Amino acid sequence: MALSLARRGIAATVIEKRTGFGELGAGLQIGPNAGRVLDGLDLTLPLKRVGVSSQGLTIRRWADGRELLAMPTDPAALAIPYRLLKRSDLHMVLLDAARAMPNIRLVVGRGVETMAQDGEGVSTTLTGQNGQGESLHGLGLIGADGLWSRVRDLCGDTAPPVFTGYEAWRALAPGTKAGSTGERPGVTLHLGPGRHAVHYPVAGGRETNLVIVRRAREAREGWSRDGEANMLASHIAGASKPLRELAEAASGWQVWSLFDRKPAAMARGRVALLGDAAHPVLPFLAQGASLAIEDAAVLARLLAQALEADGAGGVPSALAAYAAARAARVARVQDASRGNGRVFHLGWPLSLGRDIALARLGARGMRDRYDWLYEWRDG
Repeated sequence: MALSLARRGIAATVIEKRTGFGELGAGLQIGPNAGRVLDGLDLTLPLKRVGVSSQGLTIRRWADGRELLAMPTDPAALAIPYRLLKRSDLHMVLLDAARAMPNIRLVVGRGVETMAQDGEGVSTTLTGQNGQGESLHGLGLIGADGLWSRVRDLCGDTAPPVFTGYEAWRALAPGTKAGSTGERPGVTLHLGPGRHAVHYPVAGGRETNLVIVRRAREAREGWSRDGEANMLASHIAGASKPLRELAEAASGWQVWSLFDRKPAAMARGRVALLGDAAHPVLPFLAQGASLAIEDAAVLARLLAQALEADGAGGVPSALAAYAAARAARVARVQDASRGNGRVFHLGWPLSLGRDIALARLGARGMRDRYDWLYEWRDG
């Protein structure tokens, strides 16, 4: 968001509650819809150095690894690649670009404590872990602080996220080990009753991001926890041999409880929400990061237009226009992701119908099904 504003000549201050910028997690899929935004910010070359261009999607059965659908893709034929990245690599590319902009200020070790807005702007008080405080004032406030958003709470939307009954185990495996699964450099899904796995190469192919989603009885709020090896062994006991070998080669397992939350009011006066703070997306469509990137592009464009036309007084109308422009799309993506979760985890005999439907759909049908998602363009 800060980059999109700064490139339009709008100064931005980024507030990070943690004492350093860093990204938890392992991997991200960035489709062409968000890739167009990143390329528009002149990030094509740094992303190419750290990412992998996907060569397609393969869907397999959990227990025996039988192929249900293969959708090969030639990256050279795509104007915008489907990028596979480590979260930390994307984060560093964005951070390097932000640090190079003189009109972006980075504030770390501070969290938003209070917020008040009036006709002139928004005032916030920040509090650090050591108790030190700071006050800031700006024309507006953009909350991009995730599922457990403090800014969303301060806007009056305090209904808590709801546990889905699933948790995600995430880790990285050596890239050479990933090659033993026999897959092309792309995304592979393994579908099973009450669970699924997804893996794809990252870090230029040197590592493989692996995620296993399974049913869970208990939830843990907030950030991840360490995964226990003995529990992992039971999760993958019935998986195909290549998937078991990949999981056994992975290390640094982290576990996230998966929560869902209804879309928020994305704008209230001079305050806007974007990304998971506004509309958290379950990881069954790989669109959480991409939707946040889309949000940033739309909001920055509308803010720049309003400031040029109406000055500071145009901020509330720009935020309202942003909320209206994004509402239908983010709700559709949320619903599609939830639907995928139900389909991925079907048990017998419903899974048989799913497998037959995937075979009939084929590669062309799968591409056509998601044209609305990946062909998005701002403006």
